[in-house]
Amino acid sequence: MVASKGSWVGRFGLEPAPGGLRLAQDLVNTSLSVNQGYLGSDYLMDLPTADFWFGEALAAWSAATGRPVPELSLRQRDLLPLRKLREQLRQSLRANAAHVDAAGRRPHEPLDSSIGLTLRADGQVDYQPVAQGWEGAAALISVEMLLAQAAGSLSRLKACAAPICGACFFDGSPNQTRVWHDSSVCGNAANLRASRAGRKAR
Repeated sequence: MVASKGSWVGRFGLEPAPGGLRLAQDLVNTSLSVNQGYLGSDYLMDLPTADFWFGEALAAWSAATGRPVPELSLRQRDLLPLRKLREQLRQSLRANAAHVDAAGRRPHEPLDSSIGLTLRADGQVDYQPVAQGWEGAAALISVEMLLAQAAGSLSRLKACAAPICGACFFDGSPNQTRVWHDSSVCGNAANLRASRAGRKAR
């Protein structure tokens, strides 16, 4: 796979989520719910592509947080659990966008991941994954989501409600009501389906 510089993260023309939360967004956007070739392939289907994407995503995370790039890499055995983590995140974030009641969500497998914390001399706390591979990625994403939750911004990270899409976007609207990553694409398609269904019901 060949991609131009900068196209491996921040996919689908979407603005990146603020700070380290963009790492969760970048993981979800390694694919759509249903692969649509014209929008790009799944970056986690083979190791060379996945590892290159991971390096780019960690560099983007480092630039957004001002922290050093973690010394993490992927192995072949990391790909399947990383894809499962991606879809677990997509499910949760789609529920945010679609306003699905938490009681209606499928249960998630617990994440067994660890973060190392270091108190610096200046009183700041550093954090870094303890494990390698997908577990290190999961740990870093988990702590960024926890920080975003504490800051009140996690609920703005959403996955497009369109079943064949699921692209991850950050809802910066004042009333936080966006459900589509692009209302002119997924929103129009949903409105057309609803209109056709309404005409058939008459």
